[in-house]
Amino acid sequence: MLILIALAQPAFAGAAPLSFDCDVPSDHYSSVSEEASGTMAVSGTIEAVELRAGNNLPVAGARIASADGKTSFGLQLVAASSHAKQFDIVLNTRRGDEAKRNTLGQVGTDGPISFILSLSDTGKVSLLVGSRSFQADFTAFSSGKVAAFCSTGQFKFSNLTFAPAERSGSTSN
Repeated sequence: MLILIALAQPAFAGAAPLSFDCDVPSDHYSSVSEEASGTMAVSGTIEAVELRAGNNLPVAGARIASADGKTSFGLQLVAASSHAKQFDIVLNTRRGDEAKRNTLGQVGTDGPISFILSLSDTGKVSLLVGSRSFQADFTAFSSGKVAAFCSTGQFKFSNLTFAPAERSGSTSN
């Protein structure tokens, strides 16, 4: 775990942390993203303020995608309902048309949840959620987009840090 943190920290050395109050109605989403090159990583803390009912489940997370958007991986914290006491920790990967979804465990909805999501130059995905660490073999890429997002609720992201790059802003739907 300390190795994962140590590997991720150099990517954040020049970046100023952001706060992102992701507050959207049911069945809508919002995100903030940055273009990135070199070390691809995103870290921060997510806190659920309100989980909302809708056709879509309450979700918050982070994603790293290649420049062309065809290759990506991401963390989702998924609540089964607006009254859920646990989030499923989900790792999603996409290579072209092949998408995989792996539930890695659960974490409580009642407090801040720290995370680090990164891609090494050899193509290894590392994910740290709270004190839980996960790794997976993936595909290396050297430029793309890193993002944080939420849907169907209010989630506060604090100490949100992307690999050094210029901020491209946020989008909502």
